[in-house]
Amino acid sequence: MAIRVAIIEDSQELATAIHRYLSQQGMIVTEVAHDGQAGQAVIQRADFDILLLDLILPSIDGLTLLKNDIPAERPYKVICFSAFGKESILNEALTLGGDYFLLKPVKLDVIAQNILRMTEHKDSDLLTDYFSQRLKGTQYIYEALSILEREPVKINHLTGELYPEIAKKFNVNKATIERAIRHSVEKAWNQGLEQHWQAEGRMIRPTTGELLEYLMR
Repeated sequence: MAIRVAIIEDSQELATAIHRYLSQQGMIVTEVAHDGQAGQAVIQRADFDILLLDLILPSIDGLTLLKNDIPAERPYKVICFSAFGKESILNEALTLGGDYFLLKPVKLDVIAQNILRMTEHKDSDLLTDYFSQRLKGTQYIYEALSILEREPVKINHLTGELYPEIAKKFNVNKATIERAIRHSVEKAWNQGLEQHWQAEGRMIRPTTGELLEYLMR
């Protein structure tokens, strides 16, 4: 069954480009809204699997929609867009219920890759079963996987290339990325990832690089 996507984005040019690209990838764009008030109606109908939500909107902003109109328990995922990479905005969007955060300008293929990643079962096994979606480190892991999908060689250069690239996007330093990912992995390990890992006959705890490589499969 095709993935259904709704778009709430004030830039008509960007929304049209996303619509066209996702349609070419076999997805169905069910609705497009360009302001928060029209976005409320889209959310109420909830005829989608993924909601692409711009945080800066006319009439009602995306953070307010997350707070007041998007239920915590819902059958769809929310990917937030913002041109502002401040960590405070990221944290607020995720705290209010956003599932993932993309910093503008964002490439169309990256949007599609993240939609697929969030809807495919192989991704949900580990990343949603064991990793807290509210931790910054988990969001950085999603971004790391998106980068590695395009440039898998960077799995061999975590501190030299991968972490700095993520840090630049989220406007933090490399040490913050490394520390947050390590914290997220530690929490996941204690929430059942260790048993999952050992059930596959893997008795030695993986390094971050080994875990990322495993998640890439």
